[in-house]
Amino acid sequence: MCLSKRKTKKERTLKKQTIQTERHHRRSVSLGGSDYPANISWVPPELHRAWHVLNGDMNAKQICNKINSLPQKPEGVTVVCKFINGTPVALRGGHNSKSQAKCENAEDILFKGLTFQQRIDYTNNTWLDPSYHLYCIYKK
Repeated sequence: MCLSKRKTKKERTLKKQTIQTERHHRRSVSLGGSDYPANISWVPPELHRAWHVLNGDMNAKQICNKINSLPQKPEGVTVVCKFINGTPVALRGGHNSKSQAKCENAEDILFKGLTFQQRIDYTNNTWLDPSYHLYCIYKK
């Protein structure tokens, strides 16, 4: 009996809809991050490039400080970075873009249409070192 190896129309359609992704180390390898699955997010290349334009290989505390200095941060909100588990990071990263135009474009690619809180949630769930978490503190 000969079994056909032709793909069905549904299989061909699904293949066309496949989104290319690449590995993002949530804790950069240069800061001691590993290939352990909890440290990896699979993200589209354009978003991955945009993240590194903005943040390079900064650690979670550096990213928090950068967010607190953004003009888009709502008045009366402070973002804090808390260690939640695993191994703390002592090293500092960098290598982010210094070009304002590149950073503005990367901001649009990553966060356009998101509220400030959604931006923080997205950062926590996709990009940030899993040993840390960003929280918004709202002043009354």
